[in-house]
Amino acid sequence: MKSYYYSLIRFVLICNILLFASTCTNYSASRSRTAPPIIISVASTVTGIYTLQVRAQNPELLFSGYRLYPAATENESRNPPDVNIGFDCLRGAAQPTIPNIPVEFIFEIHPDGGAAGPGVACRFPASLSPGTFITIRSLLFGINLTSSNGSFSISGPSNTFVLPNPSP
Repeated sequence: MKSYYYSLIRFVLICNILLFASTCTNYSASRSRTAPPIIISVASTVTGIYTLQVRAQNPELLFSGYRLYPAATENESRNPPDVNIGFDCLRGAAQPTIPNIPVEFIFEIHPDGGAAGPGVACRFPASLSPGTFITIRSLLFGINLTSSNGSFSISGPSNTFVLPNPSP
């Protein structure tokens, strides 16, 4: 009798799984798009080193980080000729992947690169000068199940800031 009971439970469980799998329509063949980050402020106390206060969300488990696009004009920064060029951030411990809520992060632009310091979510290894326009985009790794290929899905541009002169 006991084995009959376990067989019945297994049968009901398998039927429920098959029913759920066949009726689930919560999937999409299109790529997920991430929301662009928002730059709140940019400050500099030393030439070439900039601190950015950014409001962003990390919406997916496959969230990969951020990319910085510097340029001589606002239009070139927001619309680079190739979105694969730019400076990827070196993630710090202060940048969690979840939860999916906007959080304020501290980013750095530092010519030496290296690991992000305490309280810094990511560091862009770039040598930039005052007057350079900067824009940030978020990156999400996407997997195509039909072709087994993976590639980055890049968000739209953030707002654009001009890097300031160092303040005393």
